[in-house]
Amino acid sequence: MLHRFFILAAASLLIAAAEPTKQVPVPEAKPQQETPEQPTSPDKTEKAPEQVSPPAENTVPKPQDKPETPSPQAPSPADGNKPGEKTPPETKPDADGKAVEEKPGEERKAEEPAPEPVKEEDREELKACLSQLKELGAEFQEIEPIKGEEEGCGIASPLEVSAVLPGIKLEPKGTMRCEAALALSRWTKNVVIPTAKIAMPDRQVTAFGNASTYICRNRNSAATGKMSEHAKGNAVDIATMTFNKGEPLVMKPRGEDGTMEGAFQRSITTAACLFFRTVLSPGSDATHQDHLHLDVLERKGGYLYCR
Repeated sequence: MLHRFFILAAASLLIAAAEPTKQVPVPEAKPQQETPEQPTSPDKTEKAPEQVSPPAENTVPKPQDKPETPSPQAPSPADGNKPGEKTPPETKPDADGKAVEEKPGEERKAEEPAPEPVKEEDREELKACLSQLKELGAEFQEIEPIKGEEEGCGIASPLEVSAVLPGIKLEPKGTMRCEAALALSRWTKNVVIPTAKIAMPDRQVTAFGNASTYICRNRNSAATGKMSEHAKGNAVDIATMTFNKGEPLVMKPRGEDGTMEGAFQRSITTAACLFFRTVLSPGSDATHQDHLHLDVLERKGGYLYCR
């Protein structure tokens, strides 16, 4: 009996000693097996991303990795173009006031249109023009046609004008088409003479200083480009106006001229566009500083160019 008691007591002790091991479940030990957090220095934290494998050589870099490219800006006239940029084409206004691209000489020559033949006058229109010119008292002679002198030049029915109106000479004589001569006479009668009476009542206009009428050349005497209206007999350039007394009126920029002469010149040049289709006053551009350009170039829609 005592022997059984000892066996039972020993078994109870063994069971009691084994219970704590059974109470600790295996899953609860797993959290303790994770890598514990260890304090790291700021330097190590920042370098951690560098441990990632580098991208392949053909990987496109991220936008922030690309070098900044400055926004392209138009070159200023003083600085010129930036490296790698094409030189912008130079432009200049034509007689219509439109910007025309200036190209290198060889390229321009290749693209220039073939010269137009000398335009024949409508016989009825010419007859009416000559009749009106005579009625106004202009002095002129009909001369032989000017044809084929150079590319695009010539006048089919030219006139040599010596006086615009009675008592108002054209010095020296000028060669032009009848239409240009008639416009010049009408402008002189209806604008120049009455305006002079208001601005300078004690003086009378006696002559126009002829700077240019017919001459075979390009516009602005350029080496290449469109033919001038002078080459077709459509234009007259006036450099001076002579009076019966006093000094001649010299054509020059007078935008700020506060004298009667200045007012007179501005008035007659402005009104000239009522008779001519192109008027370039002195100072209107670099090639028209010392004369008044007048021509009868016909444009589409009856467009006038007056400066």
